[in-house]
Amino acid sequence: MVDLKELSDMIVAKAKVRGKPVAISLFRDQVPAGYEAIQDTPCAIIRYAMDEGKKVYFDADHHDCYVGVHHAGIVPGKKEIVAGDYLSKTSNFFSEEGAARLKAGTYSLPPGMVKAIGAAPLDAVPEGVKVDWIVVVSNPHAACTLGGCRMALEGVQPYGTFGTSLCGELFAVPWYIKNVMVVGGDFGGRMHNRIKQDQLFIIIPMEFAHTIPNILCNMKVDVKVSREMTKPPHSAFWTKKDKKADEMEEVAQERAEGDEPVFTMPWEAAAQAMLKKVPVEMLEMIVGNSEQYAKENGYAEVSMKSIREQMEKLGMDLDEMLAMV
Repeated sequence: MVDLKELSDMIVAKAKVRGKPVAISLFRDQVPAGYEAIQDTPCAIIRYAMDEGKKVYFDADHHDCYVGVHHAGIVPGKKEIVAGDYLSKTSNFFSEEGAARLKAGTYSLPPGMVKAIGAAPLDAVPEGVKVDWIVVVSNPHAACTLGGCRMALEGVQPYGTFGTSLCGELFAVPWYIKNVMVVGGDFGGRMHNRIKQDQLFIIIPMEFAHTIPNILCNMKVDVKVSREMTKPPHSAFWTKKDKKADEMEEVAQERAEGDEPVFTMPWEAAAQAMLKKVPVEMLEMIVGNSEQYAKENGYAEVSMKSIREQMEKLGMDLDEMLAMV
């Protein structure tokens, strides 16, 4: 049995997601106590739970978009929706054939299967409410990590789409394919959830929730052994390894004794100390990249601030990177 609050805290701390992870529940009979109805687009329940910490739902009487309730199987789809007319007849880039084929191939829950669909912060799901899947929003770097939670244990790659109706991806596709998903969503779905340009949705069915701690808590890679297993015979890695084995051992010993590597510009003391955690074979690359970024951005020295800023722009977390080596 997964502890939802513990899992939520872990995801927030280690995956750097936006707001709170969201628990999606398919209400087949009635809406449980504690959830409030919204008169908004169905996909917006993610934002209410993620950013505002609310427990909300939509149904046939409480919504503001026929596309969302159609994909949820709650209200029969209007002809203009299921035929794709709302796309082709309102834009100059969707062809009639393209829009029709897209909507005909988009998943919707079986009509009448659910009465409503709710969303709640994962750490605040009311007792007794079943969670069908978890939704989080993160940058692509975190999405690659968290989206691979099932893949790492079972070898099953995540499902991914971009540009298709977000309501279909949120409320129907997980029920059909039963797999981890990384999706971009469509313009409207991203807009209603106020998604930034560098953010994606990760959707994880509850049957795979147990794979999340493995990917988030065991992210440590032996870089040296990895290179030994992956570098071809002609790689400079082997030449350097053979010719400089003694030198690298000496460098490692010097670093252990407190000597500093060679710098081409000033380094903050804390940043220098951080380098002691970096594997010898990666030291030259880390120092070079850090100094290049500092120079290009007008910094007089390399500091923890400049290094963290560089990592953030790459969608990475310095502490996580250090924990992996």
